[in-house]
Amino acid sequence: MKGITGIVIVICLLPMLGCSPLETQARDTAAALSGSIVAAQTKYQAGCSANPSQEICQLINRGVAGENALVTAIETYCGWAITPAPPDPHATCAPAKSASATLQAAIANAAALTLQIKGAL
Repeated sequence: MKGITGIVIVICLLPMLGCSPLETQARDTAAALSGSIVAAQTKYQAGCSANPSQEICQLINRGVAGENALVTAIETYCGWAITPAPPDPHATCAPAKSASATLQAAIANAAALTLQIKGAL
């Protein structure tokens, strides 16, 4: 659950920044993945605490890693500093076209993880 607070803050701030379609897609995908992760963590917490090597536990961990990668891709694409602190709420996204392929790949990965986690619920 490390980094979830920062991720939620980034997701909440993105709508206030006048997002482009790619940023909006990233925000929506991050929100869907986050919701799936929280639901899975809630449902499987006891089992994963007892036996973290279970397939669902590994899937949840991959989901968290995918979410973190998506947030990093959003930060890179928007030109925000990649730090544990939340971005300036007045910061605007200055899309770096060179980072758009990475962001699109992170969105696709997060979407696939969302479907996998939802399938396990």
